Amino acid sequence: MSTVYFSRAPLSAAILLLSASLTAHAVDEPKIEKIYVSGTRSESPQLPLATTITVIDREQIRLSGATQIGEVLRTQAGIQLQDLDGSGGRSVTVAMRGFASNASNNTLVMVDGRKLNNPSLASPSLNTIALKDVERIEIVQGSAGVLYGDQAVGGVINIITRRAVRGEIHGSLQVLAGSDNLESYTATVNQGFNNGLSYNVSAQKRQADNYRDNNQADYENFLGNLRYDFARGHVFVEGQRIDDDLRMPGPLSDAEVEQDRRQTNSPNNFANQETDIMRVGGAVSLTEQWQLLAEYADRDEDALSFYGSGEPSLQEMRVKNITPRLIGRLPTAKGDAVITIGYDKVTADYLIADRPVNIEQDIDGYYGQIIYPVTRALAVTAGTRYSEVEDTDLTANKTHKDDLSAYELGANYQINNAWRIFTRYAEGFRFANADENGFKLPEVNFLETQTSESYEAGLGWQGNAANATVTAYQMTVDNEIMYDPMSGTYGANINLPESERRGLMLDADIDLSAQLGLRANYTFTDAEQTSGSFDGKQVPFVAEHTANLAIVFSFTQQLSAYVDANYTGSRYRIGDDANTQGEVPSITVFNANLLWSIQDLELGVRVKNLTDETYSDYAGFSPYSGNYEYPQPERQYEASISYRF
Repeated sequence: MSTVYFSRAPLSAAILLLSASLTAHAVDEPKIEKIYVSGTRSESPQLPLATTITVIDREQIRLSGATQIGEVLRTQAGIQLQDLDGSGGRSVTVAMRGFASNASNNTLVMVDGRKLNNPSLASPSLNTIALKDVERIEIVQGSAGVLYGDQAVGGVINIITRRAVRGEIHGSLQVLAGSDNLESYTATVNQGFNNGLSYNVSAQKRQADNYRDNNQADYENFLGNLRYDFARGHVFVEGQRIDDDLRMPGPLSDAEVEQDRRQTNSPNNFANQETDIMRVGGAVSLTEQWQLLAEYADRDEDALSFYGSGEPSLQEMRVKNITPRLIGRLPTAKGDAVITIGYDKVTADYLIADRPVNIEQDIDGYYGQIIYPVTRALAVTAGTRYSEVEDTDLTANKTHKDDLSAYELGANYQINNAWRIFTRYAEGFRFANADENGFKLPEVNFLETQTSESYEAGLGWQGNAANATVTAYQMTVDNEIMYDPMSGTYGANINLPESERRGLMLDADIDLSAQLGLRANYTFTDAEQTSGSFDGKQVPFVAEHTANLAIVFSFTQQLSAYVDANYTGSRYRIGDDANTQGEVPSITVFNANLLWSIQDLELGVRVKNLTDETYSDYAGFSPYSGNYEYPQPERQYEASISYRF
């Protein structure tokens, strides 16, 4: 099981097992200090944060048998996934804190601090990083607008890639085959030299017919990173190339799903992407207390797509990020105070040649945060961010500017070595993107900025062989941005009246013995419109209840088995704001993975959707075409062989 530290997220019914199974373990034994990024946007040891951060480490990912990041995130507390084609890659959207139809712009996804979110309605491409490159995934629950800015409304997912170790060389080769003609080939190598120079190179080729007709995928990913560590810091340069060709099967009506779940109504649709990413940056210690970090990232994406009529459409997108920040660790009588001061600059150009859409967006953000130890047991967190946005519609020759400030205040009290309580107030926001401002009502020049206020409180427990946390929250959202099919002639993006989200998350990680581990979580989400014409109605496609359970059996040092169950409760369809179309039934999906290590070789066999459940990850309603859905695969098999050195 993964080792989770100080700020791990919530528990589950498994917390009832803690007192019985762990009374023999002392809770005051020193823990191995963990390093993470998402609490301060710098590599930091565990801190008394007034929030919950889940950490999924490399070993947990390996034991699960997951081959794509979406498969890992699906089992986490507070997360609901939407997959529009079943391939598990580019068309997966992560939803947190009760956002559904506009989830892709309310959860911030990052890779080593670089934003994956787009200035469009397209979801962050979770498959731009091969899972073999991932060291860990850090999930920040709840609004993080002060530290991360635009789009960090429901939470932040930060994917941290592997780094070479000085004086060592490591690598792996993997071949994987599976159902629906799946083939995947992955190679990685990283080496650290004693002079401080290191490199990391990886390549992946993945192709599959996938579950449905016209859903073939052909994916290639190449990554290279060169780094130099010196006495006072480091510098790096990184380049990545992704070619992602994907056929699009489209939605089916309920009747068509009953007839043939695999069929398509769009046999010629496709969406192909070519992405080039360049990143440079580094860190330097200015004094014993202060460190300067900075990165520049440039993502250039060209897409060619076809959706049933006319000629193929060309989209061009360029996103540039500059993120300098100062991190200070100032000694006090009660411990170190940690100060973060930073500036974010995001410039995005987005062009759709045939619509036409040609929009530029510039976002500037200035922020500061302090974590201050009032006593050795009590630490407070305070922060603020000021952001400005400028939207330029080059087609309509219009310009729009807006600015706002966001604040956070929290406290963490360490009751003893095992127990802590925390509470937090946080504000979040997101600016309308190019797609949303490009398809609005004629009388609206630009959409209003969406804002949110969140209150949360939690209780955490950590022992030697287990940890558990329970968190409750309430969020109020104003001017929520979403698509309304009933607005205008063909629908439009609008600002909604006020809505509220309330929730409870419970999570536990328990090593019952050296051979048996258990991880479980439960999430309750109440997302409701609290004003306007749909006052009192549930936000569509947000399940009120979700739960996950994973069991790890370590039969020997060489042989292990991993079984997980993922439950998603019933929910109204996307677009059914009036809650009149009935709820989509609840589902439970089981997966199993078997790993057998033979010296440097590892054999894996995985079964997904073990019980052959028939379900859809995305189901919607349109007043023009009725109910529709995107069916997910039934039972699937995968087998792999890996060589590690």
